[in-house]
Amino acid sequence: MGAASETLEEGVAGLLELLGGPSGPPSLETMRTRPPAIAELKGPPEPVDHVADLSIDGPGGDLGLRLYRPRCAEPPPLLVYLHGGGWVIGDLDTQDGLCRALANRTGCALLSVDYRLAPEHPFPAAVEDTWAALEWAAANRAELDVDRRRLGIAGDSAGGNLAAVGALRARDRGSPRLGVCAMLCPITDCRTDDRSMIEMAEGYFLTRERMEWYWDQYAAAGVDRAGPELSPLRADLSGLAPAVVVTAGLDPLRDQGVDFARACSAAGVDTVLLHQAGTIHGFLGFQAALPHSRGTLDEVAGAIARRLGAGG
Repeated sequence: MGAASETLEEGVAGLLELLGGPSGPPSLETMRTRPPAIAELKGPPEPVDHVADLSIDGPGGDLGLRLYRPRCAEPPPLLVYLHGGGWVIGDLDTQDGLCRALANRTGCALLSVDYRLAPEHPFPAAVEDTWAALEWAAANRAELDVDRRRLGIAGDSAGGNLAAVGALRARDRGSPRLGVCAMLCPITDCRTDDRSMIEMAEGYFLTRERMEWYWDQYAAAGVDRAGPELSPLRADLSGLAPAVVVTAGLDPLRDQGVDFARACSAAGVDTVLLHQAGTIHGFLGFQAALPHSRGTLDEVAGAIARRLGAGG
C-alpha cells in the first residue's frame, strides 16, 4: 500500500490543492489559524434533534462538553467523542459537523469533549480530561436520558489515541463497561519512521514534520512516549472494548492504525478495520469535498451502532 500505488479518489487532488502545503515550520499561530476554505470543504452541518453545551468540573477546572441527540423514540446509547488536532488544535466546533453526522447515522447520543490542549497543557492533561468526561458520562446517564447499559468511546486522529487510552483505563479499572472503541485515522504509536510515515511524509495534508511537531508539543523531552497512555499500540490489548478502526491509504498514520487493528484482533478483541484507499488523513470530515467519504462514514456508523445495539 505505497503512495505510488494509490489512485487518488474523486475530489482528493482538488482538496489537496485547496488546502495547500505547509508554509514553513509548524507553529502554534499557523496551526491554530483555520483557513476559511475548511468550513466549505466540510459542508453544512446536519441538523440533529437537540444540541446542548454543558460544563463539568474537570481535573483542570471547567471542562466543556457538547451533547448531540438524534431523533429517537427510546433512550439512545451514548458515545463519548474526542476531537482530533494533534493534541494541540481543535475544539468543540472543529468537528461539529462530523459529530452531528455520527449521531444521526449511529442513532447514538454523542458527547464531544473540549479537552485541554498542549503545549499549554501537555500530557497527561488530555488523558485526564478524557477520563473525567468518560466517568461523568457513565455516572450521569439517567440525567442525560440515555440508555444506562450502552456506552462507547470514539475519536479521530489524536482523539482516536485518547479514545484508545480511555478504553484501556476502563478495562484496567473495571468500569465503565464500554461496548465500542472507535478510532478514526488514529495516532496509536510514537514512531514516525514506518513505511507510510516515510512514503507520505509530505504532500498529503498531514505531514511527517507536523506529526513530529505535535509529539514535541504534547510529550516533550523526558517523557516516555512508548508508555501505553501515549502509545496504546504497545499496550496489552486483551480485554479491550470491541474496536472499530478507520485508516486511509494516503495517511502517514495508516500503518500504525492498521497495526493497531491487527494487534487488537490478535489479542482476541472483536475488531473491524475499515480501510479507504486513495484518500487522506481526516477524510471523514470533508464530506462536501470527498463524495466517497459518505459511504465510509455510513460503514463506520453501522459498525458502531451494531456494537452498541443502536438503531442507526
